[in-house]
Amino acid sequence: MLQGLRKHGSWIVLIIAAVFIISMAIGGITSIFIKKPFVGSIAGKKIYPNDFSEYLQNAYAGYAQQNPDKEIDEQTAKQLNDQTWNQLVQQILFDKAVKKRHIKITDDDIIEELKNPAEDITSIPQFQTDEKFDYAKYETLLMENPEFANWLESRIRGSLPYQRLYDNVKSEVTVTVEEVKEQYIDDNNLADAEIIFFNPNKIKDIEVTDEDMQTYYEENKEEFKKEPARKLKYVAVNLKPSEADIKLVKTRVDSIYNLAISNGDFAELAKKYSEGPSAPQGGDLGYFAKGKMVPAFENVAFQLNTGDISKPVHSRFGWHIIKLYDKRTKDGVEEIRASHILLKEEASEATKDNLEILANDLYTKAKDLGLDKAAEELAYEITETKEIYESTKYIGGIGRNEELVKFAFDNKIGKLAEPVLKDDGNYLLCEVSFIIGEHYQVFEDAQKQIESIVKKEKQKEISQTNALEFTNKFDEADYMKNAESEGIEIIEALNVKIDNTFKQIGKDEILNEAILAKEAGEYTDVINGERGSYIALVKVRTHPNMDKFEKDQDKLMEEAQTKAEDEHLNEWFRNLKEDAEIIDNRSEYYN
Repeated sequence: MLQGLRKHGSWIVLIIAAVFIISMAIGGITSIFIKKPFVGSIAGKKIYPNDFSEYLQNAYAGYAQQNPDKEIDEQTAKQLNDQTWNQLVQQILFDKAVKKRHIKITDDDIIEELKNPAEDITSIPQFQTDEKFDYAKYETLLMENPEFANWLESRIRGSLPYQRLYDNVKSEVTVTVEEVKEQYIDDNNLADAEIIFFNPNKIKDIEVTDEDMQTYYEENKEEFKKEPARKLKYVAVNLKPSEADIKLVKTRVDSIYNLAISNGDFAELAKKYSEGPSAPQGGDLGYFAKGKMVPAFENVAFQLNTGDISKPVHSRFGWHIIKLYDKRTKDGVEEIRASHILLKEEASEATKDNLEILANDLYTKAKDLGLDKAAEELAYEITETKEIYESTKYIGGIGRNEELVKFAFDNKIGKLAEPVLKDDGNYLLCEVSFIIGEHYQVFEDAQKQIESIVKKEKQKEISQTNALEFTNKFDEADYMKNAESEGIEIIEALNVKIDNTFKQIGKDEILNEAILAKEAGEYTDVINGERGSYIALVKVRTHPNMDKFEKDQDKLMEEAQTKAEDEHLNEWFRNLKEDAEIIDNRSEYYN
């Protein structure tokens, strides 16, 4: 019976968090290039490698138990690692919030919860009579089975503080009748319309002169004001297969080829040796036409006769051995069915270890000579980033690395950061190369942006002129007919609300307001909105039924309160996370 209880029992009854009560899901340690003494720090609490590794092992075991037929591939391992880190962040932040809000759970609280079991308990068949929850059966097991009672008490003690925390946060928000009424009106104030769209983007051959751009820049200079910025110079020490790695793969593929042509079972060889995604299917790629595969592959495959096996073929994916099974013509197009054995050219562990040595060698030289001279001496290409700001999350050419952003703002020009190991196995050596305070972006750097802005403004001006000329040229009754005959875009808009977004236009509240200000059969004036110019004909108009609002007010208030509470809870957690100091060093421990 307890197995059934545990199957149905939930270890957590929460909205947005998965609290660690039994196990956590994490991946294994794969790199020895470790510079930090801890995997991470969350709101001052350090997470050490041994602890994180233990969580990892538990999580892998849990995943394997739930998915016995699935392998834990690289992508799954990363997902488990990220999932566990996020859960750990949540747990630590929630625990601090529970303590800060003085939330305590008493024995009386536990007893009260035991008296009112959760739905996942009441739905267990062993506790039901005639498909309804039988409290007497539940109470009997609770009193007579200490193991069940202890399990349920432990579950409640683990989850109840967080339930109380959520209730506490939710209590901070209350919706008013006025707010719900306003939302009801917005949701039920509707119209169907046809919109004549004078689309600025269809106006071509717009000339933007240097004088136009310079004038815009001077008149709108505050738009180009920038916060303090830094730049980094960096050298990439890239991971790629060594000559020895390449030769080893070629030797292996030649050996497999010899097995394949010696009456070997090609499908079994593919299952055993192929490193491509089709390996479990014996390398079978199905039918395909020309243009579906890389040229190096298909140039050989389409020259084979049925039953032939190709010599090893090299492509950007590695080495292929191809077997042709069939040829056919479908809908006038030649297709073939082939299988392949793929061996990838990848860097060996020895090559990866050597790359670390190369990165450290460059780092040592750069500390003595500076990054420019060290890179020149060792024949590395040096690159400089664009301006980065304290709020920058993604550095062009480098990727997402908040620690490097912090390094750039904490140090002077010429300061060299320790080698950074990226997720792709490459190393980066970075040096602070540029520092500037609050400043204006120079015209030359902003020129492309300015050109685009000025061009769009000119297009909008022309579309406004075209719309006015259209209204002067035609009678209102004939707008739709003449718009169609002149090839002007007409958009059918159903259920227009104040916050509508149109597929062809986007969100333009000026247009929505103008439509909702008219009744069925009426045209709007020319509307110069955010996305262009419009004339709209209202076809159907629906006004809010305020009698229905009065009738459904209690239900609407309840729904609005629940929605507001959930939104507030999510916002509270986002703010909690943003305000906490979180250091994530996992990239130095895990691939």
